[in-house]
Amino acid sequence: MRKTFPAALILAGLLCACTPDAPPPPVERNDLVVRFFRSLRQTDGNTAASQCEKLYAMEKRNYFLLRLISVQQANNYIRSAQNHLNAGNLEEAIRTLESGQKRYPENGKLLRELALLRKLRMAEKFFLAMRSAPNPTAMNAALVAARTGLDGIETPQLTAFFDRYAKSIERWNSRQIRHDPAAVKVPIRTFDDK
Repeated sequence: MRKTFPAALILAGLLCACTPDAPPPPVERNDLVVRFFRSLRQTDGNTAASQCEKLYAMEKRNYFLLRLISVQQANNYIRSAQNHLNAGNLEEAIRTLESGQKRYPENGKLLRELALLRKLRMAEKFFLAMRSAPNPTAMNAALVAARTGLDGIETPQLTAFFDRYAKSIERWNSRQIRHDPAAVKVPIRTFDDK
């Protein structure tokens, strides 16, 4: 009885180790982690995403890895779109993000960046409307439309431009009031005022 117990224990250990649900050896996981970080360092996002997907297959409960996969997928397309923007090609940048969005439709970062680029495409129309506004009322309407349409694209330069434009509207209004007595609103006295 004493000799069969250790043998049964060893046999049970061997059987448990041979099941298909056994986790991969730590060496394989560590090798994937090293390859993942090497791919990141070399800015090879496709390989990094692939390595991360393999890691996630090993650890299905690790939601950090799932998030990392999503970030890597988005970064590949965003990096390419940024290169197109730097070259002055907005339309190609939009097409790049659209292809990424088709490939990864649930990637929220790609959707947000694509929305920002589409707003940027509309900026030229907003600025043209601001430039061609014939009077302070039209200027104010153009400014409100531009601020609303370009919401989310906030740079110090854009904010300063909008502020300067608003001040030019104020200056134009003050010139009109000084030169046009009819433009000055006189308060009307009501019966309640004594």
